[in-house]
Amino acid sequence: MAISLVGAPRGLRVIVPVSFILLVLVIVGLFHGHGQLETSELLKSLSSLHSGNQEQQQPADDIPTRPTNTHPPPRYKPTATLAVPAVTDPFPLLALSTATPPPIPTYNVPKPGLHRDYGLAYMPPLFIGFTRQWPMLLQCVVGYLTAGWPPESIYVVENTGVQNSNADGKLTLQNPFYLNHTTLTRLGVNVLQTPVLLTFSQMQNFFISTATSRQWPHYFYSHQDVLVMSFEDGADTIKRPGDRDWFFYDDQEKADILRPAAAGQKGYRTIYENCLRELNHTLENEKRWAFRWFQYDHLTLVNRAALDAVGGWDSLMPYYGSDCDMNARLEMDGWTMRHRRVGIINDVSTVMEDLAALYRDSGVVPKFVDPNPIAEDELHKVERPHEDEPKEDEKSDKDEATPDEAAASEEKASAEQPPEKSTERRDIGSSETGGATGAAQAMDYFRALLKVADEMGTYKYRSDNAARNSWQGSQHGGFGEPYYYNPDGFGKSFWILADAGREVFRQKWGHRDCDLVRETALQLDDQWRVEKDWEDPPPESS
Repeated sequence: MAISLVGAPRGLRVIVPVSFILLVLVIVGLFHGHGQLETSELLKSLSSLHSGNQEQQQPADDIPTRPTNTHPPPRYKPTATLAVPAVTDPFPLLALSTATPPPIPTYNVPKPGLHRDYGLAYMPPLFIGFTRQWPMLLQCVVGYLTAGWPPESIYVVENTGVQNSNADGKLTLQNPFYLNHTTLTRLGVNVLQTPVLLTFSQMQNFFISTATSRQWPHYFYSHQDVLVMSFEDGADTIKRPGDRDWFFYDDQEKADILRPAAAGQKGYRTIYENCLRELNHTLENEKRWAFRWFQYDHLTLVNRAALDAVGGWDSLMPYYGSDCDMNARLEMDGWTMRHRRVGIINDVSTVMEDLAALYRDSGVVPKFVDPNPIAEDELHKVERPHEDEPKEDEKSDKDEATPDEAAASEEKASAEQPPEKSTERRDIGSSETGGATGAAQAMDYFRALLKVADEMGTYKYRSDNAARNSWQGSQHGGFGEPYYYNPDGFGKSFWILADAGREVFRQKWGHRDCDLVRETALQLDDQWRVEKDWEDPPPESS
């Protein structure tokens, strides 16, 4: 409806237009005085008045969009042709219920305070580093527990780089970095978390740092892709793919180690007790020692003082080459490293279908599954392990000669002649059937379990080791979850860093091969000071 001032008093007909003009001038002045920000806010307010309550449904902060441009769209890589099956939890009993873990075999239950029987003031910790592939880690931990390792001395080191995402339950099983803190807590083991994602060398230095802060002069560490067992059936003469030539101090010790008592017999020792015994024996017999390898470094005893003496691990060699560098520096500085035998260790790339088998659940048939099956005709496409892996079995004992040095080389021959099994009656605890029948059934189950574990170890080293690391690429989920990283990109980055580490080793020592002590005259102080000792091939003519 139009407003008319016709007939209104003359004063009113003058005041109203003048007031309107003044109001317009004031508004224009405000716009000029406060700039574009207030103008924009005024327009937004007018818009909100027009659209009612729609503003309440919009986010408080507008997300800027990338401006359009004329660049061509990116060229995407072809989709992978290898179909990776979904990962399943290998321990459904713990994953799907609140039940406590099953009991371990009675003869493997660790004796409280056992470390004190071997003159040790503290329980030496076992570090198990983890970055990806939860089923493999869970199998490793359960293997140690059921073989007799006390859970309170196991420290899983979560090295995923996802901050508290696992502890807060924000990752799912298909995510390569998934780790179930609840399951590990129920198993009784400890979990430590690295502040950021570390390389192999950096994580080794993290072990040193943790041991230093907690005043642990000696500790053990294990890879997560191993399955360990104790000598439950007595003497074991199988030469496994990861085994090296064992070192023995004398013939009596050799006989004792190669012919251990079986479970239930007098003198039976678990892998844990053998490790304590090895630490005690080493402390009593050697002053300047660094490592005791129980299948190269798949399970290792560490003397922290030795690593401190040579400056720890070289963090600029992220993965392969770092062990060659560390072992060489230790040996140059006079620290010994020996291959010793404490139990059965299989280096594996597969997972048991149901880990209840390790608890000797008679309702579970031991068998394994490959989390990342690769067809034989596709193996040539898989990234291979390092070609320059240290040949420790070719060098470890040659410079550590003792009057009984020959014992190490004789072990192979003795292994060809299996010792007779003891006829001593076994007492392996209660069983449903009881008596000798129960003992026989327990041993039959263990032998079936060990057979599967040995098959897992053989399977990993098939096809000239081409698939040895294939398990690391078995999970491809997690998109959209916190700290997501493309799994294929992570794998490729790993190999790029591994190759870079090899080059650092070559430049640091001027030598390409691992065994610096036997192949060169290099000394500890020669790092980064020598010219290379090889000739590069001439460039190919175009």
